[in-house]
Amino acid sequence: MTHLATLAQFIAQTPADRIPSAALTRARHALIDVLGVTIAGSIEPVAKIVSRQVAATSRGSSTVLPGSIRVSASDAALANATSGHALDFDDSNFVLGGHPSVVLVPALLAVAEERASTGREILEAYVVGFEIATRLAHAVHFEHYEKGWHPTATLGVFGAAAAVARLLRLDSDQALNALALAASMASGIKANFGSMAKPLQVGQASQKGVLCAQFAAAGLTANPAALEGKQGFFDVYNGPGHYRAEAASAFSEEFEIMRSGLKFKKYPSCGSTHAPIDAALDLIRQHPLRLEEIESITIALNQRRITHVNRPQVTNGLEGKFSIQYTLAAALADGTISLRHFNDENVGRPELQRLVACTHAVGIPGLESLSQQCQLTVELKNGDRHCVTRDDAEGRSSDEFVRYLAPKFIDCAEQVFSRAYAQELFGALDDFESLTDIGPIMRKLAGD
Repeated sequence: MTHLATLAQFIAQTPADRIPSAALTRARHALIDVLGVTIAGSIEPVAKIVSRQVAATSRGSSTVLPGSIRVSASDAALANATSGHALDFDDSNFVLGGHPSVVLVPALLAVAEERASTGREILEAYVVGFEIATRLAHAVHFEHYEKGWHPTATLGVFGAAAAVARLLRLDSDQALNALALAASMASGIKANFGSMAKPLQVGQASQKGVLCAQFAAAGLTANPAALEGKQGFFDVYNGPGHYRAEAASAFSEEFEIMRSGLKFKKYPSCGSTHAPIDAALDLIRQHPLRLEEIESITIALNQRRITHVNRPQVTNGLEGKFSIQYTLAAALADGTISLRHFNDENVGRPELQRLVACTHAVGIPGLESLSQQCQLTVELKNGDRHCVTRDDAEGRSSDEFVRYLAPKFIDCAEQVFSRAYAQELFGALDDFESLTDIGPIMRKLAGD
């Protein structure tokens, strides 16, 4: 039996009652969080470009959020996932090395709206898709990530295909074909971080996941050994000797969503900037500073994280999200980080640009690969030095984030709707599992 066959059996044959209620609760929190971020992201330039394109070329019954555009399920997934990642404010998983919900949720909602699926069916499919994406991550990381692939896209497409296959109730053979097709659809490179291409890669992964499951349901077939076979996904994307194929199908009794869980974002920037931002806020609470007193800033963090956040020159908001220098400068200057910090006007502020220019990032040797440990040192012109160390960002875990979920969602939804409507929308989504048909909630998300 190939690894794809084992994964396919999990998709098709896992009993619904095997999925614990705690896993469904985490899936619901993830769904609410990413929908809030999607609404806020829908006004970003990249989201508008993609939405206009699908509106001009596609017809169907699935909603592009928010608004009245109705397109095919695959195109709705493309548009909504692109919006969901436009702000880089969506959740992540450290095993995946990327953002699971922004690929899974748009794909599921687009197909579920066509089928009038229940809330529980969607949450169960989310948990299954999450498991498949992270199983593959166990097989290929962190070599896959370091090679330059964008795992949210390259592994997320498998998760989206698996989740939709589950929602469509495909049998094991059909689910296998959906995953084998996903092996041909995987794409996305880290070189495009900090540009519009990054959220587009995510949108395409969600779109292709929908198409893979739909094609498989229609009878389209692919190679059962597309993972481990000659010139298959493992060899092509990682290279011989740089993956552990057996890990792909080494399921455990506990679902990955409960084991490694989700990391949510309090700040709309790359997750690797969050512990340093918290360190900056800790520092100015302990030692209030005037910006003109600062001579230099040094941030020491995991060398693995420096690779994609060491951006000492920042000219626009998208670049700012992936700049440890800019996020630290903004946190020290304003005592907070919010959506407004990532527009071009704020990035261009002279006082922030001066701090960016005097901020240096260095690696901490010997840290465990997923460590978020960091040390921030601010040296003043009078020779004083202030240091703060953090082992992790605060409030990011699945359990810790619950108290931030409603305020974040309402803040995001207020970018488009009134505060009263945003609060009403959150209340409706908080009861998602009990929905017997998601049509009404999709219309509410659209603003109808």
